Amino acid sequence: MKQRNQTLRRKTMERDDFTCQKCKIQDKTGRILEIHHITPLYVDGKDELNNLITLCNDCHHFAPNKEDEFKEYMKEEMDGTSTTLIKAWKKVLKDNPELIEKINKEKS
Repeated sequence: MKQRNQTLRRKTMERDDFTCQKCKIQDKTGRILEIHHITPLYVDGKDELNNLITLCNDCHHFAPNKEDEFKEYMKEEMDGTSTTLIKAWKKVLKDNPELIEKINKEKS
């Protein structure tokens, strides 16, 4: 959601505990998290809390736009390599919370 409704974006992240609902990576700053429309806007999906889900930018990038395909995508388990990398990244972030800040500064 680019500049749609920042309050709704925040409420979605709070509901989802600032956690990607696919890979379970957590970011309390919300900087690596994005909001995905379960039913896309182009097929009359709404900007409503029950149609939104929190995903990290990587999982959002690979998320299908069709609702039925998206639901299947969410059911699929992450493969072993992805899960291992995500767990390692979570540990790095937990042990070094300042990294998110540093990464975001370098992107700017």
